[in-house]
Amino acid sequence: MFNKDYEVYKDEKSKDNRWLFLNREGKAFSSSARIDLENYVREDEENPKKGEVLWTAKYDENPDFKQKYASDSSSDGFSDVEGFGRGFVSSNRKMMMNWKLETKATLKSVKYEGLKYKIKVKAKGIATREVHIHHVKDEETGQTREVISYEDHEYVKKISYKIQDKETGDTVDKFKIKGLTGSELKWKCDAFKATKEGGFFFPGPTIIDVKGTVDPAFCLLMGHICSSEFAPAEIKKDLHPSWPTFRH
Repeated sequence: MFNKDYEVYKDEKSKDNRWLFLNREGKAFSSSARIDLENYVREDEENPKKGEVLWTAKYDENPDFKQKYASDSSSDGFSDVEGFGRGFVSSNRKMMMNWKLETKATLKSVKYEGLKYKIKVKAKGIATREVHIHHVKDEETGQTREVISYEDHEYVKKISYKIQDKETGDTVDKFKIKGLTGSELKWKCDAFKATKEGGFFFPGPTIIDVKGTVDPAFCLLMGHICSSEFAPAEIKKDLHPSWPTFRH
């Protein structure tokens, strides 16, 4: 769920217009996994490429994916799964499951003491597996053997975001997006609005507009996290469905 580093520019892209730097540190889902939002004030002789850290974000080390399905090899119909509605369909050709995700990130101001927020994320979607059975004949022995191959697809239907004050637990803001769209993904809250061209299926560039009266560096970091690290494409990458062994 970790992307590369990013440079942030005031206006058009040029060396003189560099404003902030999103610096990734550590491996995803490790104790050192974080993103530092730095400026370009680089006065540390031991770390000449390290700017002044304004905000830092630490990610959940173990995002919680819940997968629910119920198989019925004698039926091509859907089975109801408690809490997930219409769930897993099993035949000798196709299976489907519903999944849910809960994860979070903590944003902390390094420059100003006492500012700490938590982004809580809930997502849900579906995963499908198509089972293809091929019969291959050995030309020398004349024997036929069965070859099974799989075609997997994952989809994010909805993501909900809740921003909380880390110390008090008070909810600062909450918003959600629909994942299954072919046009644009849109995030909108009091701190920022963001759009990603191409939607879920053909994601393109992301544009983040900072707004509101709070620290613009915080708004930018929150917008980046929601529209990249906690966006449909990244969540889908981290989903690894646990399919049962196929039998027919």
